[in-house]
Amino acid sequence: MRLVTDGGSGRQKTAQGGTGWRHALRRMFGMPDYDAYLEHCRAAGHEPPSKGEYLAQFFESKGKGVRCC
Repeated sequence: MRLVTDGGSGRQKTAQGGTGWRHALRRMFGMPDYDAYLEHCRAAGHEPPSKGEYLAQFFESKGKGVRCC
């Protein structure tokens, strides 16, 4: 059976701007992901806080199980 590849272009696309891997790493290490939160706010119809306010809320609520909705 012949192996068909894209010549490594998939890795290049990921390195140039794919956000999926960044989101996954942030989730694995428990880091805040403001871009994912903005997407959530748009989908839920919330008014998103500024990035500074988001980070402050994130670290204040860390370990408390607080959710926005």
